[in-house]
Amino acid sequence: MKATLKAHLQSWMGRLEVQQNRGRDRHSDFAPYSDDDFFLEYKVLGIATFLKQVAYQEDDLDLLAFASKAEMQVESMISANEAAEEEADREHEEQQQQSYEHDERIRKSCAYHFYTIPAFSVDTSKYDVMVQDAAARFTDPYKLSSLRRYLESDQMLSRVYEKVKSRLRRTFDRAGDSPTLEEIEQAFDAELSNIYRLADAHVERTIAQYAP
Repeated sequence: MKATLKAHLQSWMGRLEVQQNRGRDRHSDFAPYSDDDFFLEYKVLGIATFLKQVAYQEDDLDLLAFASKAEMQVESMISANEAAEEEADREHEEQQQQSYEHDERIRKSCAYHFYTIPAFSVDTSKYDVMVQDAAARFTDPYKLSSLRRYLESDQMLSRVYEKVKSRLRRTFDRAGDSPTLEEIEQAFDAELSNIYRLADAHVERTIAQYAP
């Protein structure tokens, strides 16, 4: 009976060891337990505790020592796993906080130079002339008013502002620092060119379709 109980616990301990090793090395060659049992530690702990109680009641010191050792090993595994998970969660939270603070510094710097000073503007005069020349030919007044709203300087500046923030979040990597006016200007020039290119295509397409 004692041999059977020890063999049963040894089998479960072996299964737990395999899973622990697979957690450290995902390329393990063990196949019998291809799907991790996330409660396996607690199952083995329950078995060891139960056998310890049986051994105590039967006054079986050999089985008691064996079950107690297994119980301590599993408890140690559980504590180590919980500590590793807490550390991983803490690192993840720190990374998220750092990322948020990084994005917030970029946002504040861009908002200051775009809207508080302000240091940037968008010239829409070319589009104003194009739309004015075609206004009388528009077959759909709603499309004309929509195009004019699209080309309002504050609307175009807002689009550039969002694009600049996005660019700097990808490219600005000085930890704990904010982008300078010069760095924002470089991003502004690059994104303004893209906004103008998109506006050119949108205006030409809209006029061609609704003001032939």
